[in-house]
Amino acid sequence: MWWLAIPVGVVCLKLLYDAVTDDERDARQRWENKRREVERSLEDHQRNIEKHIAQAQRSYDFHFLADLHYSSMKVADAAHKLLNDASISISGMSKMLQAAKEQRALLQVRLENARQEKNKEIIHDTIEQLKIVNEVRKNIFDDKDKVKEQQASFLKEVKKLNNQTRELKECIRDRCGSGGLSWFNKLEARTRKSNRRLFKTR
Repeated sequence: MWWLAIPVGVVCLKLLYDAVTDDERDARQRWENKRREVERSLEDHQRNIEKHIAQAQRSYDFHFLADLHYSSMKVADAAHKLLNDASISISGMSKMLQAAKEQRALLQVRLENARQEKNKEIIHDTIEQLKIVNEVRKNIFDDKDKVKEQQASFLKEVKKLNNQTRELKECIRDRCGSGGLSWFNKLEARTRKSNRRLFKTR
């Protein structure tokens, strides 16, 4: 996340910063700030669902389980938005890496020209800028790898919660009498309608 605060006075770094859109910077900030909070919420919901599905009594409280299902869906929605932020952030870092590559190529040409002209001041300045760009590229590569790893781990937890939420939905259908069955059928009908609407907009 260090690249969100690149000092604007360093010209070669500002070019990299400018390669990223405000949306990409905002997405990275959200991913960094909210990831752990949503991860904890995912874990809490996973434990809660496991606990209530594991209990074999038929005296389930329909309203409690329906609320738990709704809450799990909300957490999953928030998690999917964050996963999208991670993807946007990774895309932004790819742009920065491309900009760094281009900047490095320009500096190498400048260095070669300065050496031919034997301009020591420009040679020294260009070498310093190349060191900065190379260090920045390394940091961006490391940062990108870190976010990809976090994203993969996060996605695994989201899939786990989605599977548990689906199991909870079936548990409500099977163990909460006619009210549970009616709730399940209405939910399935809404899902089908939503999917049809989504398909039409594509």
